[in-house]
Amino acid sequence: MGQSSVTSGRLAGVRLRLALGLALTLGALAGCPQKAIKAPSPTPANLPAKVVADFEAAIKSGPDAYAALFDFAAVGEMEILLHRYDLNGRLVNLDDKTKADFAAEDGTPYAAERERRNVGYFYKTLGQRTVGTGSCTAGAPRTNYGKLLASYPPLPEGTPPKYETLRVHANEWLAKGGVVGMKCTGGRGGLALVYTARNNARGYELITLYDD
Repeated sequence: MGQSSVTSGRLAGVRLRLALGLALTLGALAGCPQKAIKAPSPTPANLPAKVVADFEAAIKSGPDAYAALFDFAAVGEMEILLHRYDLNGRLVNLDDKTKADFAAEDGTPYAAERERRNVGYFYKTLGQRTVGTGSCTAGAPRTNYGKLLASYPPLPEGTPPKYETLRVHANEWLAKGGVVGMKCTGGRGGLALVYTARNNARGYELITLYDD
């Protein structure tokens, strides 16, 4: 037998073994049930949309999921700061008692635990009312007050100095976040959600919310 005949025989044997191996592999795969490939869950296209989608899901999940969206220490700062802007004319038609209460504040933030309780009150009155059965969308805030939640210009001379620290914090947070309006076809009314980007699994935290 010549050298070429030996080589041809060896090549034929290799090809036969490869063909048999492929056939066995295909047969084994055909006999095994294949796991369905799960499509990735759709994610909101941007952070404002994610804020609204997360808020809707949290309201449907319950008060604990809703509360987990907030930085309550930041909420305590934002509320005291907003009182000063309200006193200076941002919120019209304040009654005399409210004006006196706001004027007596010196810029000391509300405690986080106080804000946890206060924000919790809004789970039903604002959260469930707005979300309802769902189908929520993100957009610009509807009211002028909602739009101004992103703006903290310098305060008048004579303002207690603690407010400047709060103002700086608010502007820093808003520079990394914003205000998004929220409407739901399954609910009533709307909300303005104020958020700032954070290095956490969600990517942000809410720092206040208002009726819109």
